[in-house]
Amino acid sequence: MQTFAQDAPARSRADQLVRAGWILGVGGLVPFVVGTLLIATYSEIADPSYLWLAVSAWAAVILSFLGGARWGAALNETARKSPTTLALSVIPSLAAWVFVQLPQPWNFVGFAVAFSVQGVWDYTATREGRIETPWYAQLRLVLTVVVVLCMVAVAFATAQPVAL
Repeated sequence: MQTFAQDAPARSRADQLVRAGWILGVGGLVPFVVGTLLIATYSEIADPSYLWLAVSAWAAVILSFLGGARWGAALNETARKSPTTLALSVIPSLAAWVFVQLPQPWNFVGFAVAFSVQGVWDYTATREGRIETPWYAQLRLVLTVVVVLCMVAVAFATAQPVAL
């Protein structure tokens, strides 16, 4: 008796890589989405200041990770090998370090802007062939939109009314 797994054609390594990229990328959205929902609904599951810190810390980790990914991509560029790209790829980590120290909502505004800029940079580099993984552009677009929407929602949820 054969099982479904035995009947299914084997996926190529390239297909496995794309699938893994999407699974891991979407998995990385979970802390953003769950944290945003807990903050925006004023959940009593955890202290609000803990939730703000947790979402801010996760944003810093992911923004730093994206900078590291660009560092690696710059090292593997066949045509350019640009030291400028290496230098620019450090900026997300430095920005993340600054943002985690800012009070809310400004830290989340900073993260929204930084993720937007990083997303445009990654998308453009992929479309121009500087990142030689064509499916990465679509992945980065989807992930960037979700993360930026989360950061904007958290910024609004954590904004204190201005006293007049």
